[in-house]
Order: sequence, then C-alpha cells, then structure tokens
Amino acid sequence: MLYDQLKQYCKSDVYPFHMPGHKRCDIIGDDCLPYTLDLTEIPGFDNLHAPSGCIKRAEELAAELYGVKHAIISVNGATGGILSSVKAMIKRGDRILMARNCHQSVYHAVQLLGLVPEYIFPDSITDGYKLSIYGGVNVQSIEKQLIINPDIKLVIVTSPTYEGVCSDIKEIAQTCHKYGVLLFVDEAHGAHFPFHRCFPPSAISCGADAAVVSLHKTLPALTQTALLLTNNPVLAQKLRGNMSVFESSSPSYILIASVERCLNYVKTNPDEFDIYIKRLELFYKRTKSLKHLFVFDPDSSIVAVRDIGKIIIFTTHTDLTGHELAEKLRSSHHLETEMASVDYVIAVTSVCDTDDGFDRLFHALSEIDKACKTKIAPTFSIPYQAPQKALLPFEADDRKCCLCSFLKASDKVSLEFITAYPPGIPLIVPGEIISDEMIEYIAHLQRNGVEIISSAKNMPDSVLVAEM
Repeated sequence: MLYDQLKQYCKSDVYPFHMPGHKRCDIIGDDCLPYTLDLTEIPGFDNLHAPSGCIKRAEELAAELYGVKHAIISVNGATGGILSSVKAMIKRGDRILMARNCHQSVYHAVQLLGLVPEYIFPDSITDGYKLSIYGGVNVQSIEKQLIINPDIKLVIVTSPTYEGVCSDIKEIAQTCHKYGVLLFVDEAHGAHFPFHRCFPPSAISCGADAAVVSLHKTLPALTQTALLLTNNPVLAQKLRGNMSVFESSSPSYILIASVERCLNYVKTNPDEFDIYIKRLELFYKRTKSLKHLFVFDPDSSIVAVRDIGKIIIFTTHTDLTGHELAEKLRSSHHLETEMASVDYVIAVTSVCDTDDGFDRLFHALSEIDKACKTKIAPTFSIPYQAPQKALLPFEADDRKCCLCSFLKASDKVSLEFITAYPPGIPLIVPGEIISDEMIEYIAHLQRNGVEIISSAKNMPDSVLVAEM
C-alpha cells in the first residue's frame, strides 16, 4: 500500500537532497493529519477561483513578498501556470519563440493552442570538464529571431534551468519590449530568489511580463503548489480565468494552506536564509578538496549567473556515470539526490536543509572520491540543432499513425513527444523527423541510465510515427 510505504520511508534515515523544498520538515508545528484538514468551499473558507477572504489575503502576502502587483496561487503546479499564461498572452495560431530547453508543459501549450513555434538554443557550457548542461539564452540570438520573424508575439525562456543556470532576463525583456513582444519566464526553480541577495534577481523584477514559480521546489510548501506573478492587471485577470480552465474546480485546501504557511515562514524567518547561504558556502569550500569528482563552483566564470542552491556533481573525469554516483549515494550513504544524468548528479537544497545533511553529503562524496579512478570517457554533446520539422505539433494530432521500432525510425515523422525525464525536456516533438543522430544520442542516454519516456508510453521499444 502506498500510504504504508510512505510512512515507512519517512521513518528511515534517508536524507532528501531533492524536491520538495520542505525536506519533510513540519513547519506547521502541530499534529493535524491531512485528512482532518481536507475541506471544500464551505462558508468562511473562501474560493481559490474567486478569492475574496483568507485566500485573497494569502495572495496579497505573496504579491508583497515577491514585489509584484498580482500573485495567483496554483495548486496545479507550475504546469497549470504555464498553460494558463501561454493561453493568456497570445492568440490561437500565433507564432512564438521558445527556448528549446523549455519544460514539456510549454510544448503541450503549443500543441493545444495550435501555435507555430520557433526555437532558440541556450548557449553551451564548456570548459576542461566538457560540462554537458545548457547555459543561458543569448539575447543577441533572440533579437536576430525577432528580426527574421516579425510576427512573433511571445518569447518563452526557462530561467533558472534545472541545473540553476540563469539567462539575462533584464536584457531579454528590454529586447522583447523593443519589438513589441511579450516575455514569459518559466522561473519554476527560482521561487527562493527574492529572499536573499546571493540569489539571482527575480524575473518580474527584471521586466518579464509574467512568470511562474514553484513554491514546492525550493521552499517549504507541499508538492503541486506554485504562484503566477505579473504586474499587468489585464493579464492578471486573464490568468485568473485561465487557471479555472487548467486547474481543478475542487482545489485542495491542504495545498492552499501550505502556500500560506510557506509565505508566513519566509516573512518571519529571514535570518534562516543567511544561515542557509553560510551552509552552502562552507559546503562548496570543503568540496574543493575532491580529487576526481567535480562540484560546479558557484564562483566559476563559465556561467554568468547561477543559483548556488543547486549542487551539481560531475563524474566526467571518473570511472563513474552520474547514475552510478547517485546509486552509491543512495545505497551506501542513504542520500537521495534529485536527478542523475549521464555524467552528473543534481542535489537540490533549500532553506530547510540542515548542517547534518550537508555534512553527510560532503563525507559521502569524499569517501566515493577516494575510491574513484581517473578516466577520460568519450562524451556526447547535447544536440544544438532542433530536428527537422515536417509538421507543426498540432498538425501531428490528425495524422494516421503506426508503431515503429525506435532504433529503426530514422527519417520517420514522430507523432509523440520523446522526453528525457527528469528534467522533462522533450528531445523530439510531434511533427519532427527522427534522425540517426538523435537515435544515437537517445540510445546513449538510455545506456547510461537516463529514463526516456514518451507521451504514448511506448518507449523505449517503439514510437508512434506517421504512416508513409
């Protein structure tokens, strides 16, 4: 039984270096069980879709803390906020410019709304370690696309990325507005940014027209909670209406209450963020002693702006893959990390982490590092060119399809999303032609333990393709 399994797991000594940001700590401070708090819209408890009482006050507190005019609570995560925002900011059939590393929910919005996507790739990050992660989106590349495609109505970027890398949102916003284009920022992983000077500036403060933040990712709120943020009153009203489309008409009061408690915690415990930063700084200082594993230094000049709360541990020059490192941390040291890729592991930290947690992670890495052997393994770079497009994503919905072995799908048109998860960024989008290079890259990811999923759940054996 899932309930029993959850209870048993919570009694173990496994330490969570992953989401949600509350790290299983009870910031509420009482023994109320979720079932006793599970209510509906009875008198006196307000309505999330038309707040006028206690929920409205919680949203006003969120707006105050984030320095915006309008904040809307989402209990359908950043996903609901992204779908609502895209629908509010453009018309069906419009052309948009989106970063290729956008979350799958952005692609779903494109497909649902019949949009015409143009893609822009983030900068690559390279140095002696051949780091295989995306960088920020280049503002000059955005301006070039806006000149080439003057009918673009909306630009969408992810900042920070899953690895915590930020784009220059201030310059991007200025460029978008210069050409009369709106900017939406998926800031899901940056909910904590406004609460300490050591974090990057928030997207709205940099001029974005709207942004979404996932409270549950890096702050003490329950999974599935997020905020939609904007300074535009007209857009705010559209966002509110769209949330009624993409969010349950029976929202959980437990989730809403956790948003309120999270916001109150942030407001009344500012010193906790100073302590959190000191813990991070000490951890990074200690990891400089590692000989084989490479912890991405927050002071590195390779990336202009990065969230230091995302700890990235590279195995590039060792005899370990990222998944093998994650498994060693899990099985031998009872540390559960957020994500493992081919040659790195991400440990997500938050204000709720403890001295003991950081100590355990450092000592585990030290022990593993001593047993590592140096090895320069061949690397596969992230594809920096979108697959050739045969159909628009929404056009793929109407095509006759058949199943094909993925390894034999070269030159065929995919009719489904093929995604590396986590972080949930599509590698192939419906309507795109599957190339030999992409087949090789995805096979490489699978061989190294990366989970590949598809929207039709056929991977890794087969894929839905258009009938020829």
